[in-house]
Amino acid sequence: MKRLIEANYYELLDISPKASFEEVQAAYDEAKVTYASNSIITYSLFTPEEREQIIARLVEAYKTLTNTHLRREYNELLIENGELSLDEIEGLGAEGTGPPETRLREVTVESITEEREFSSPTETPGDNLELFPAQPYISGSSIRMVRMKKEMSLEEVYRKTNIPKQTLEDIEEDNFEKLPALVYLKGFLKVYAQTLMVDQTLMVEGYVRRYLEWKTTGQK
Repeated sequence: MKRLIEANYYELLDISPKASFEEVQAAYDEAKVTYASNSIITYSLFTPEEREQIIARLVEAYKTLTNTHLRREYNELLIENGELSLDEIEGLGAEGTGPPETRLREVTVESITEEREFSSPTETPGDNLELFPAQPYISGSSIRMVRMKKEMSLEEVYRKTNIPKQTLEDIEEDNFEKLPALVYLKGFLKVYAQTLMVDQTLMVEGYVRRYLEWKTTGQK
């Protein structure tokens, strides 16, 4: 929680300081779904107060990074504080960093925190542990095999979890370089495990071990 609240806007949205307007937009849209009050992805990760703080930061980040003038001032502040280097924004001129006015959105905290009816996630029994290999690592292909044994399509998982379909595919294909930040990934995996009705701890920790090993060694 402390890391997310103190993260700069680029870290919060998990994007490059050179990110285009379209990339900022896509990152904001994904984060908005992740932290919405009806999100089962982060339901158990944050208190309502923590969620509100994160959402307020998301709105600030979007408004700042989609405004050419505000973004330039924000970059200068990060450079002054030693959080950003000139090399990281080299080639990012004032032109092209912001969208046409017709594409600007009016975003508010209320639009994200609006309550909608949803079912709270419940813990599922670990009676399907045998569906995973008896090893400390869980691969995306193992998760896909469990899903297929459950006779569930990716479309069905998407409808039940609201996890982006591309993210589901990247998890099953072990496309680690395309996966979201670890805090989001853990939430996605937990909800995916609940949907498959397998042990959450085994699936989340086993997959994250492989992900972290890749981050360290670069090998899948």
